[in-house]
Amino acid sequence: MFVLIVVVILAGAAAGVYLSSNRPDRRELQDAGWRGERAAGSAQGSAQGLAPGAALSGLADPAPQVTVPLLLSVPEPARTRAWALLSGVTDALKAGSGDTRTAFLLAQTRDAYLPDTLRAYAHLTPAARQTLERQGQAPEVLLDEQLTLLEDGVREALRRDHAAADRLLTQGRFLRERFGGESVWSGVRQKP
Repeated sequence: MFVLIVVVILAGAAAGVYLSSNRPDRRELQDAGWRGERAAGSAQGSAQGLAPGAALSGLADPAPQVTVPLLLSVPEPARTRAWALLSGVTDALKAGSGDTRTAFLLAQTRDAYLPDTLRAYAHLTPAARQTLERQGQAPEVLLDEQLTLLEDGVREALRRDHAAADRLLTQGRFLRERFGGESVWSGVRQKP
């Protein structure tokens, strides 16, 4: 039994050493991700792909994010709008509103909604472009509409203060519970 416990402990320690020794530092990941995406982009005719190590500085979460090559694969003025949206969301997250719902929406916009939107446009093949144009939907117009939806959603989330609304509702429930019924005052005599 003692041998089994020692083997389990040693195996855990060995796994930890293996994982930490085989994990390149953050700078190496960024460089490798940047080189990998640049190579993938030139091999396919445009900068595509998304490597977590190539995330823009200031966005240290391991989730997939907008990379420079992905951002550059989008035409103007959508590129400028996407950059402004990403900057605004990042600034709002750094400022911290204390509202978990808004913070979650902002993080999802940064980590998933915006990258997925840009990636969907960047990965359009010539055949897919032709199909969309035959249907009367230009890819650039669709991208513009999707960016507008993201911008409007972020703007609305930042306008609302869910935490303040929650505090008011909680206070109202407390007061109704505390003072809501006649039973609270039934034993108190009133002066004439």
